[in-house]
Amino acid sequence: MTRLRHFGEATPVLRYCNWITAALVTLSATYLHVLFLLNAGGLWRDEVQLVHLSLLPSFSEVWQNLPHDSCPILMHLAVRGWSAAASLGNTDAGLRVLGLYVGLFLLLAFWFASWTMRNGAPLLALTLAGLNVTIIRAGDSLRGYGLGSALAVLTLAVIWRLSWRPNLAVFSCAVAVAVLSVQTLYQNAFLLFAACCGGFVLCAVERRWRDTLLIFAVGVAAAVSLLPYIPLIARAHWYVIYKVGFRFSQGWKQLSVATGSPLTVFTWLWVALWIGALAATVFVLFWRRHRLPERVRGIILFAGTSLFLGAAGYAFFLKLAEYPTHPWHYEPLMAFSAVCFDAVVLAAWRWMRPAAMVLAALTISMTFLFELPAVKCRQTNVDLIAGRVSSEVAPNDYVIVYPFYCGVTFERYYKATASWTTLPPLEDYTLQRWDLFKAKMQTKDPFAPVIDRITSTLQSGDRVWFVGNPFAERSSFDWGVQVTHFLSAHSQRTAVVVDPSTNCVNPFENLSVFVATGWKP
Repeated sequence: MTRLRHFGEATPVLRYCNWITAALVTLSATYLHVLFLLNAGGLWRDEVQLVHLSLLPSFSEVWQNLPHDSCPILMHLAVRGWSAAASLGNTDAGLRVLGLYVGLFLLLAFWFASWTMRNGAPLLALTLAGLNVTIIRAGDSLRGYGLGSALAVLTLAVIWRLSWRPNLAVFSCAVAVAVLSVQTLYQNAFLLFAACCGGFVLCAVERRWRDTLLIFAVGVAAAVSLLPYIPLIARAHWYVIYKVGFRFSQGWKQLSVATGSPLTVFTWLWVALWIGALAATVFVLFWRRHRLPERVRGIILFAGTSLFLGAAGYAFFLKLAEYPTHPWHYEPLMAFSAVCFDAVVLAAWRWMRPAAMVLAALTISMTFLFELPAVKCRQTNVDLIAGRVSSEVAPNDYVIVYPFYCGVTFERYYKATASWTTLPPLEDYTLQRWDLFKAKMQTKDPFAPVIDRITSTLQSGDRVWFVGNPFAERSSFDWGVQVTHFLSAHSQRTAVVVDPSTNCVNPFENLSVFVATGWKP
C-alpha cells in the first residue's frame, strides 16, 4: 500500500482537497472568461474574416473560399449554425457569447480528460492552462483555437481509453472526436498522431498488438477526412507572400509570451514540468515498470509519449508551414501539454498533489493581481473608429484604410456613404484577400488611383481621412508612408482626430485617424 500511494494514490482528505481546489480554479477561470466577454468589444480582423466566410450565402461558397482562412471547416460551421439558430444572430454580442461557450467547453474538456485518465480532478491543467490569459483571449475569440484545443484534449482522453480498455463504443467515439479535432485545426493532426503513438507504446509494452489496429484505424479515419483539403490548399498560391520562414528562436519567444502568464517565471515552470514528465516516462519505461500499479504505469507511458511527440510534431508543423507565429498559435499545444502534465506528474509523485494546490492558490492570486487588465483588453478599436468616421464624414470625403487587411474590420463597421479604399485598392473586403494583394503588388503603380482621388478630393475642398498606421508591416513599396507624406506635402491642414487608444487594446488593431483638408500644390 505504501508503494501504491507513492505512485499516485492519495489519502481521502488530500483527494477531497484536490477536488475543492480544482473547483475553485474552475470558478476563477469562468469569471475570467465572463470578464473577457464583457470587455472584448468588437471583432478584430481575424474574427471578422471567419464570420464573413462562415456566413457566405451557400456552403459551396464557404468551401471554395476556405483557403483564405487558416483553419478547416468545423469552426465555420459552428458560427454558421449559431448565427442561424441564436436570437442575437450575427451581432458582436451574440458571437461573443459563442466564444464564451467555446472557452467553457475547454474547461469541461480538462475535467473530462482528468476523470477519464486518472479518476481525479484536473488541478494542474486548470491552473496552467485554464487561468492562462493567452488561452482565455485566444480561445474565446472567433477563431478555431479554442474549439480545436478542447477537441485535442478530448481526443487525447478517448485514445487513452481506447488504448487502456478497448471496445466498440469507445472506438466509435474516438473516431468521431478525432475527425472533429482535425477538422478544426490542421495542427491537431500532429497532436492526434502523438496521442496515437502514446497508445501504440502502451499496447506494445503490454504485448497487446491487436489493440494497436484500432488506434491505427482512428488515425487513418482522421487523415482521410483531411484529403479534400489538399486541392484547395494547392490552389492557394498567394500564400507564398506570407511565408517568411519559421525560426525556432522566434518561436521560443512567442511561446514564452504565451506560457508566461500570470508571471514570466511561469514559462520556466512549464519547462520544468515538461522535463519532469519526460524523465518520469523514461524512468518508468526502463527501470520501474514492473514495480508500479498497472494503471499508473499505463498513464505515465501514454501521456509521457504523447507529450514528447506532441511537442516535436507541433514544432515540425510550424517549420513546415513557414508562417510567422504569435502567442495564440501555441494554445492547442499548451492545452494538450497541460493535460499530459496533469496525468504524468500527479500520477507519478504523491507530493505533487499538495504542491499543485499551493500552486493553484498562488496562480489565482497573481492572476487577479496582475492579469485582469489583459483579460479586459479590447480586441480592436476599429469598430469605434468606423463609428466615429461614419458619423462625421461628408458624402464627398474620401477615406483611406491602411494596412489593407484592416479593411475587413472597417467594412463590417463603416456605415456612411462616402467612398473608402485601402492601400492598395482591392475589389473585395469581405475577406483578407492576399491573392488580390499579390496581384496588385505586381502592377506598375498600384496606388496611383488613390493619389489621383486624394488630389481631386482636396482640390474640391473636401476632406481625406486616413485610418491606420503608415508604419505597420511596411511593404517594399512603403505605400502607407508614401501616401501620408503626399498628404502632408499637398494639404493645407492635417489634424489627428483619433490617437491610438491608451487603454488596453489588441496591439494588432489599435489604429489612429487623421484628416487632411485644403490643396497645396
